[in-house]
Amino acid sequence: MSGQHALHKIIANCARPKSGKVTPGTFVEIEPDVFSVILSPNGSDAKKLMADLEELGVKDLPLKDRIFAVSDHASPAPTMQLAASQKLWRDFYRDKGVRVFDGGAGVSHLVLCEEGIALPGTLGIAIDSHGPTMGAVGMYATSLGGGRLTLYAIGRYFLEVPKVTLVKVHGSAKLARGVYGRDAALYVNGKLGQRGAYGNAVEFAGPFIDGLSMDMRFTFANMGVELGAVASYIQPDQTTLDWVKPRAKDEFKVYDTDADFKYDQVHEVDISGIEPQIAVPHKPDDVMPVSAVAGRKVDQAYLGSCASGRLEDIAAAAAVLKGRKVHPDVRFIVTPGSREILIAATQAGYIQTLHEANCIVTNANCGACPGLHGGLLSPGDVAITSITRNFEGRMGPGGEIYLASPATVAASAVEGRIASPVGYV
Repeated sequence: MSGQHALHKIIANCARPKSGKVTPGTFVEIEPDVFSVILSPNGSDAKKLMADLEELGVKDLPLKDRIFAVSDHASPAPTMQLAASQKLWRDFYRDKGVRVFDGGAGVSHLVLCEEGIALPGTLGIAIDSHGPTMGAVGMYATSLGGGRLTLYAIGRYFLEVPKVTLVKVHGSAKLARGVYGRDAALYVNGKLGQRGAYGNAVEFAGPFIDGLSMDMRFTFANMGVELGAVASYIQPDQTTLDWVKPRAKDEFKVYDTDADFKYDQVHEVDISGIEPQIAVPHKPDDVMPVSAVAGRKVDQAYLGSCASGRLEDIAAAAAVLKGRKVHPDVRFIVTPGSREILIAATQAGYIQTLHEANCIVTNANCGACPGLHGGLLSPGDVAITSITRNFEGRMGPGGEIYLASPATVAASAVEGRIASPVGYV
């Protein structure tokens, strides 16, 4: 029999009853270590949940100490209707004793990692589709497909044990001038496509990943969702531990993959020598060099999201903008991924640089990425952004979204057209 992947060991540890081994393709009942939820814009869901729990006679949530609610979508609320919906959720969670991170904390899955709640070797279930971003710290994190009521009522959930796809990324983490971690992630997405790890968990490994900072590991783990993966994973190493240990609220265990484990698929991608990359409308895997579309006029530049709203991302944009101004025909909106990032960027002087360049800097939240507020597009608008995906209508019906690195976004904002950052850094 082949060995177990680290992710399977994490699932086995959270299985109820506990299991020594789990098999891909089978369903197991699990009790998660973390249940990440958001103050949803949909107030009717809150009313239904409250009614269902009352009908079941559930007064106390068994996972209340493991549920963490974050106000990251449409925060602060841009309309009275959304404000009312968020109030319903906020009051519900506070009444049940659930910790609520309110507006300004940042994107849920980044905040939980920074707060030392999402830890290596633990299992998390998230409402947000990009919850697998937490796999950057060596956690099994997956998005909730359904069955939310069981987590609230009995603290359990049936999880299908996934097969695992290995993506080995070759090349030095020291990239060419003007090329960044997001460029490499886009390149990998373009090579493997939206079904590159469909239905599987995906592990990112190889010399390039080994040399990445934690900021860029979050970027890669986030991109696993765009490969169709149910979870992303990067094996914890010293870089991980140096970042996690000062934050950890609890003890944790790092699991290793057995030497004889058999991956379902293995992909090898060499990012050596790549140019700045861009995904063109309307598919995140329709990726090509920036030079192929350079010159396309843009109306809006947007930096942020859980894909590329971290400190390194803001630093890269600030390096391009230092001593320059945003083109007068372009709106350049910057939304940090978390309050921690915003504070660090302020202390480093990056936010001052952005303001001096005439950027619009917002509080930390999901911003325009889910298409709720903070920089929506009107029909015919062209945006170059660092958000998670560029599906048609994502930031507003009739808009075009190009995905690129923060440096490319900033260079394009300066020129008023899609432009490479190579001459700016």
